Amino acid sequence: MAQHIKIFILLAPNPLMLDFAGPVEVLRRANKIQTDFVFAVEYIAPHAEMMTSAGLPVSGLGKLPKYLPSKSYLMISGTTADILGSGDTPSRAQIEKDKQTIISWLRNIVTKDQTLLTICSGALLAAHAGLFDGYRCTTHHECLDELRSISPHIRIEENRLFTEDRNRFASAGITSGTDLMLHIVGKKLGLAAAADIAKHMVVFARRNGDAPQLSPFVQGRSHLHPTVHRIQDLIAADPTKDWDVQTLSREAHMSARHFSRLFNAQTGLSVPDYVNGLRIAIAENALRAQKVNIEHLVGDLGFGSSRHFRRAWQKHHQLSPTQWRDQQIGNA
Repeated sequence: MAQHIKIFILLAPNPLMLDFAGPVEVLRRANKIQTDFVFAVEYIAPHAEMMTSAGLPVSGLGKLPKYLPSKSYLMISGTTADILGSGDTPSRAQIEKDKQTIISWLRNIVTKDQTLLTICSGALLAAHAGLFDGYRCTTHHECLDELRSISPHIRIEENRLFTEDRNRFASAGITSGTDLMLHIVGKKLGLAAAADIAKHMVVFARRNGDAPQLSPFVQGRSHLHPTVHRIQDLIAADPTKDWDVQTLSREAHMSARHFSRLFNAQTGLSVPDYVNGLRIAIAENALRAQKVNIEHLVGDLGFGSSRHFRRAWQKHHQLSPTQWRDQQIGNA
């Protein structure tokens, strides 16, 4: 018989839809691909109906319960002051009142028997309730200063997609909430199942919590040049392919010299550095996940030689791949 895992989704005032919709889609897919576990989701909030960041109200929400079952999960969404369209946006006074209601409820209800997950600014509500005192924690990079001001007892981790400290998890928010839930599901169902879910959701690369909030997969993407974006999409779809300037310049319908200059000007990176940055990010995830053979990894990632791989690695890390992997395992 399948084991039921209760997961409460707490919608804070003006919740960001991506904060809770992405993680819940991970759970929905997890329930479909296996029969060992059933993730039973229940939505709770200060009101039966809440306006979301997209200007779309969600209704039928449950009340904040008087207790949470042992070994259940509680996920707190982030909030925003910006609502799409006018709609029936709650007043600032009502939003503040709802936040205080949630903080008080968290302080009185959540214990060490539950697993806490916060998405984006949801960490601020949990921090006000004292739930991150003595724990590692992160939040969206725009909320870090506010998080610091709440309590000196929180061990804040900057530039992280998510943190894990015993039964307290915190994500940087928005899309990183999906990464966090994939991590949670992976711990229950295994990395292969999590990877299958990520593939189904067209999440390009399942990211580890220690990855920076500004991932290599979005680095150099702030420009507006459509051809360079198209080439970057081509590279990102298969970073292990032998992408050289000549090949990519033909895809861009430009001379190699003109393309190389254009790519560098728009991204701030040379073509080899951009390609190798994506490959090193994949190598990091592989090294964290298991004790892979580094020589095999060199070939799998498309590096022509161990020397080529190590030269690219040294641009990102002072430690050797083996030393870096051992350090990651030691910190886990």
